Amino acid sequence: MIAAPAGMLRGLLWASLAVLIAATYPVITRLGVTRQAMTPLELATLRFVVAAVVLSPVLVAMLRRLDRRGWTEAALLTLCQGTPLATLIAGGLALAPAAHGSALTLGLMPAITILLRSAGGERFAPRALVGATLIAAGAACLAGLDMQAGGGSLLGHGMFVLAAVMGSTYFLRLRRSGFTATEGAAIVAGLSAVGGVLALALIGGLGRLAQVAPGDLLLQAVFQGVLVGVAAMVALNQAIVLLGPTAATVCLSLVPATAALLALPVLGEASSLGEWLAFAAMVLGAALAAACERRAVTPQSGASNSPGRPERRPAWIKHLKLVLRLADGRAGAA
Repeated sequence: MIAAPAGMLRGLLWASLAVLIAATYPVITRLGVTRQAMTPLELATLRFVVAAVVLSPVLVAMLRRLDRRGWTEAALLTLCQGTPLATLIAGGLALAPAAHGSALTLGLMPAITILLRSAGGERFAPRALVGATLIAAGAACLAGLDMQAGGGSLLGHGMFVLAAVMGSTYFLRLRRSGFTATEGAAIVAGLSAVGGVLALALIGGLGRLAQVAPGDLLLQAVFQGVLVGVAAMVALNQAIVLLGPTAATVCLSLVPATAALLALPVLGEASSLGEWLAFAAMVLGAALAAACERRAVTPQSGASNSPGRPERRPAWIKHLKLVLRLADGRAGAA
């Protein structure tokens, strides 16, 4: 069903917000690890502590009903999407340009997801495989360009690729876990916050974090915790409801190119013609892969493979509506 013009416009606005936040993430994170004297672990911990506070109503409700299987799933999801992933990406951004970080994590994930699902026995249309090939070719082109320039970013590239594998594994696992996307975000934020604080305490990093300039700390706390940890998910969910999952995914394929544009004024990092061609190949590949998706699953229906679990409006929309000011109440009905 084609969305009404008003709904399509709202969907495009939500998608634009999701793209903007996702594209700004590697830029602001690289700023933190290269110019604000913050470590990758500090940034990751700050992100999840703030997100855990914002998502605390959902987290508290979940803790009351988690059984052994639920805790196992929560631990696996946190390993793939929590502090380890955020620390890995931030570490890579200390070594490689922000645009490369965006392209080789979010940009590479559609191809990795297709690869993982194919290994599980699923079949895809030829165009989806062509799309995955284009994405892989764009990623290889970025690595080749870096090698020509001396290979200074290759270690960071490797960290990004590993992060993309972890992120793809998270989304595939979430579909089978019985958690909704909101619940998954809440439990990952909670466990990651605890793990990050304990890790910093063990290495004596809590005191060092308190010494970061207040302005820098506030910027990273708001951006990492509120915008990346919560607002981006809300915006993406709304875009999926209003535009459909395919169109929303195609919009997200614009993130690497948008990150490259933002990196120039913020970090002074200009992308070459070869890099732009690589980004274009990855955007085209992501569009092909999304267009050939056989069965769309929205983030709010992450429990669709768990028989007998009724869909329900996430509690966090009700508890946090004064903070997030959601414009369309249909997000929870997806």
